[in-house]
This record gives sequence, structure tokens and C-alpha cells, in this order.
Amino acid sequence: MLKHFTWPQFFIAVVILTLIWYAGVILLFYRRQITDLLKGKRKPSISPEPMQHHWEEDEEYETIAGEEDNLVGKPALPEGMSELSMAQFGFAPKIAAPAMDDEDKDTQLGLIPDVIEELKSIFHILETEGGGKTDFISLFGLVSTKYPKIRNTPNQQALNDYIRENLPFGISNEELNNLWI
Repeated sequence: MLKHFTWPQFFIAVVILTLIWYAGVILLFYRRQITDLLKGKRKPSISPEPMQHHWEEDEEYETIAGEEDNLVGKPALPEGMSELSMAQFGFAPKIAAPAMDDEDKDTQLGLIPDVIEELKSIFHILETEGGGKTDFISLFGLVSTKYPKIRNTPNQQALNDYIRENLPFGISNEELNNLWI
């Protein structure tokens, strides 16, 4: 039975039924306003008076000049916070980073992670095989000859700290610096 209706017929029926529905709602709920409008009566456009409260008649509150009328009191900021004016707030000037050569960028982006991976494999070998300081020195000799660009750079000290943290035995700064040569 529904296949006999076309889409345009359906939309026309929906529009007509919607108009009938809203006309019924308007007539039911706004009947008085519609009859007043048709008779030509207009309500004066005065705003309603606020309700009187019983405490307004009994007491008069005195407000201190400059303070708002607040029954709770002045709001306090959380501990450790303070208000700043716009003139007190600002950002530090941008510090220019020292220019880096392309060779330095290659060292930081390429060589350092490679050396760290090599060191991780050395630490793993030492841990699984139970190697000591002599084994570490022989294995690290291969790393220092493979990556000679790291010698005497600021990254060498960071790598030395990394080695010192991960070795199962102690090693001095002098021994580490001699290993890079």
C-alpha cells in the first residue's frame, strides 16, 4: 500500500499535518493572546516590578564604598596564586641558539644514536657472558675506531656518563677518556 505514494505526495502530507499540529498547539496555549490581538487590545510595555522580600523592609544594609554587595565575602585566590596586571606580565626574550654546522647536525642526529645502540649491544654481551673490564675495553675499542668523529666533542662526556651508569663495574673518567683515543 505504501508503494502507491510518491515522495512529493509524502512531503506534501508531512507539511500539511505539521501545519495542522502547530495551529492546534498555538490555538490551545496562546488563545488569550490571539483574541487580544484580534480585538486590538495591546498590553502596556512596562516591566513587572520585582517581588518584595521580607528582609528588605526590616533591615537596611550598609555597603562600604568600593566593595560589592556580597553576603559571602570577597573571594580569595588559591594559595600560591596572585593577580598581575598586564604591565607586569611578559615573556623573556628569545635567546638565539648557536649556529651549528651541517657536520655537527650529522653527528648529533646520526652518530650519537648509533654509538648508543653499539653500547647497548656491548652491555648486553657483558651481562649475558659475564664479562669484565678487560672485555669491555676490547669491545669498546671497536666502537671508538668506528666512530672517531665523537672524540673531543661535548657529546663524548654525555656518552661517558651513559657508559658509567650502565656498566656493572666501576670505571674512572681517565680510563674512559683513554678509551676514546
